[in-house]
Amino acid sequence: MVFFKKRKKEKKITNELPKAPNKEDLMIEIEKAEKLLENVNENNKIEILNQLGKLYFEAGEIDQAINYYELSISENKTIGQANNELLKLYNIKRKEAIDQKRDSDVQLYLKKIDELLKLSKDIIRGKA
Repeated sequence: MVFFKKRKKEKKITNELPKAPNKEDLMIEIEKAEKLLENVNENNKIEILNQLGKLYFEAGEIDQAINYYELSISENKTIGQANNELLKLYNIKRKEAIDQKRDSDVQLYLKKIDELLKLSKDIIRGKA
């Protein structure tokens, strides 16, 4: 006989997916973040650059997202969110180029992926 056994709480299961923000809301958030970027101190700059990359990606603006993540990496050469997201975005662009049979763009994004992976290795080795 067990007297002090905790009861498991039942988790409520729903079939509803969380609502994705619409593009208009995302663009408002992007405007706010870009204004913050103009007056931000160096400590918060990387965080805002990454946030802008994320917001542009969610808005479907891949090129803008890439731009902000590349800025983030150029400002702060550490392995983190920007590296992971940038690798995903480069692969998306590479796949688009393959589908559209743009060989020069395929090579461009393969080169960018290689450079990003090399940078990651250099950071790990302490050479960046």
